[in-house]
Amino acid sequence: MAYQQLPLGTSDFKNLIEQNKYYVDKTLFIADIINGSDITLLPRPRRFGKTLNMSMLNYFFCNQQDYRYLFDGLAIADNADAMKHCGQYPVIFLSFKDVKVPTFERCFDKLQYLTQQLFIAHAGLLETDIFGEKEREQFLALLNGDANQNLIEQSILLLSTLLHRHHQKPVVIIIDEYDMPINCAYTYGYYEELVGFLRNLLSGAFKDNSSLFRGVMTGILRIARESIFSGLNNVDVCTLTSPRYAPYFGFSETETEQVLKDYDLIYEVDAIRTWYNGYNFGEHTIYNPWSIISLALNNGTISPYWLNTSDNALVRDLIASASLKVKQELENLLMDDNAVVRKRLNENIVFRDINSSDDSVWNFLLFSGYLAYKNKQLIDKRTYVDLCIPNMEVASFYEDAILAWFDEQPSNDLTLETLLSLLLKADFDSFAKAFSHFCADTFSYFDVKGKQPERFYHAFVLGMLVQLQNSHTIKSNRESGYGRYDVCLIPHDKGQAGFVFEFKSVDEQDNLTLEQACEIALKQIEKKQYVAELHALGIETVHPIAIAFEGKRALVQVVE
Repeated sequence: MAYQQLPLGTSDFKNLIEQNKYYVDKTLFIADIINGSDITLLPRPRRFGKTLNMSMLNYFFCNQQDYRYLFDGLAIADNADAMKHCGQYPVIFLSFKDVKVPTFERCFDKLQYLTQQLFIAHAGLLETDIFGEKEREQFLALLNGDANQNLIEQSILLLSTLLHRHHQKPVVIIIDEYDMPINCAYTYGYYEELVGFLRNLLSGAFKDNSSLFRGVMTGILRIARESIFSGLNNVDVCTLTSPRYAPYFGFSETETEQVLKDYDLIYEVDAIRTWYNGYNFGEHTIYNPWSIISLALNNGTISPYWLNTSDNALVRDLIASASLKVKQELENLLMDDNAVVRKRLNENIVFRDINSSDDSVWNFLLFSGYLAYKNKQLIDKRTYVDLCIPNMEVASFYEDAILAWFDEQPSNDLTLETLLSLLLKADFDSFAKAFSHFCADTFSYFDVKGKQPERFYHAFVLGMLVQLQNSHTIKSNRESGYGRYDVCLIPHDKGQAGFVFEFKSVDEQDNLTLEQACEIALKQIEKKQYVAELHALGIETVHPIAIAFEGKRALVQVVE
């Protein structure tokens, strides 16, 4: 075939169609919106086609120009009932996707600018006689950028009222990425100010608005308890666990295979499935569209494309500050492709409380696209799901996030790579000294106190060993011999040595020295035959390693 240009980063539907770029037809989404609720909220992870779909709705409903030609040959053109609505409505289209600034003042300025552009686009209304008392004055203030905050909060309601009055047609209001400013406000500390402003803006647009035909909003999260949608009891929320609208965001298995076939990449389908599949939207198997298009654009080169498109700082910080239990469960998911964790599904994420409970962390990771779900079940009036890492692309993010712990620490010419090299060379004297220094430097950045310090130390060592995944299998808390070892490092090359680690933490109440704790750990390895699994795999040389911790101090002892 003569390859069409791939639409990487193209979010304007008109541009995509007029330039004859490759398009996976999602136009039947329009019919479902027409036949759906008055106001629909569609939370989906970033880069799954939200903005392109909102742009498509804009051009379909818009009565400013005749855009029917954009839909020629597409699925919606064969739906006669839906096409009756094409070009029939005034549209108010706002996208908050670029409202990413560090202060409320700058955020407010950006939102004010966006609303001002709406009034500039409809400045022709000033030539009409539709204005009531004070409405012309308010319109001019918004048009000229002179409006105060109260007027800006009512701007969408005012404009929709005037457009309805002039066109004698109700309006379609589309707000894309409505929660992007909230995300930044949470990160930079102006959360309460922004939430109050957005509550008034969105309530004005959608609450009891008699000029509304359809309202559609997208974002990453459904945000409820912040009262962003206070009083809006008619919002139809279709999250990624809902079957409705599920096929319209991301690529299905069939659509993905067609892209690969069209670009002669079908032979890569198994590897591509491992890297980019794994999402479940309303029981539909979904691929990440950004990654698939990027893959085709790069002639089938596999890479974590999605993770390179945006700042992952919020997610990284969330994982870094999560409880030790969350860290350990995430590590178990990372180490075992078949592992899942069963968690309660809570689709009402509260940004300000996101660090207050493990449930909030798990649900945030799910709805942001960093986890996938399966086996949705209602148990005792509550919904539970099994969470897993969806694919290799996302797994690479977790590996990088863990390694970032160490990258941020000061070093005295001692790198993590050097430390691991000493371990693999079985230079245990040097490794023991280096590990002790490494811990002393690094632990100053962590809270090593708490009820279960051993879990922290366990997570720390696992984080170090993640870098060896290309050459070793890393297992944690697995059955071997007559008990459970802490961590086992199994080489892919059976001619290389394996390692079994046992950790002990010591406090003042134990009346143990670090040396005594290491001796206990080594005896435990021997007594319970923790090396049995590696010997069973044909690995002849196995090194038992005991590591004892006391606060920021660490001691390593090895049976050679």
